[in-house]
Amino acid sequence: MMLDVRGLNPPQPAVMIIEAVGKLKTGDTLEVIGDRPFVDMIPKLEGSGYTVEIREIGGFFVLRITKTENSKELTMEVKECDDKLDEITEETNVGKLLKAYPESLKILVKYGFSPLENPEMRKTLARTITLRQAKKLIGMSDEKFKEMMAELKAIEKP
Repeated sequence: MMLDVRGLNPPQPAVMIIEAVGKLKTGDTLEVIGDRPFVDMIPKLEGSGYTVEIREIGGFFVLRITKTENSKELTMEVKECDDKLDEITEETNVGKLLKAYPESLKILVKYGFSPLENPEMRKTLARTITLRQAKKLIGMSDEKFKEMMAELKAIEKP
C-alpha cells in the first residue's frame, strides 16, 4: 500500500498514517512519501511493534512500515472534553476550546489551523492537542501566537 502525504500540514500525515496502518494485515507493508522525516511517528510505530525503515530520495522521505505479529493497534490519544473551561491559556486543549467556544474555530482557522475545517479532524485531532502544541506543529511565530491568543481571550465569557 502507498500513501502520499507531501504538502500536508501536521498532524494530517500522522492521522492518515494511523488510519492506513490500521488496515494492514500481518506481513503487509505501507510506504509513505512525505516532505518531512516523520520524526514523531517513528518512535510510536516502533513502540507499537511495527518494523520501520526511513530513507531520503530526491529531497523527499519514504517511510516503510511493516506490520509484524507483535504489532499493536496504533491510535491517537483522544480524551473526552467537557464544556467547562476556566481560562484560555497556551495549555488549553483545542477540543475543549472548540466545545466551550464554537466561535473560536474561525479564529484558529484564520491563524493557520486549517485542518480544523474538517469535522473529522475536530472530533479526533482537536482532542489530542493543546494550543501550544498546535502552534509548534504548524510553525507559528511567537508574535502571531500572541495575536491569536489575544483574539481568543476576547471571546472568553466573564
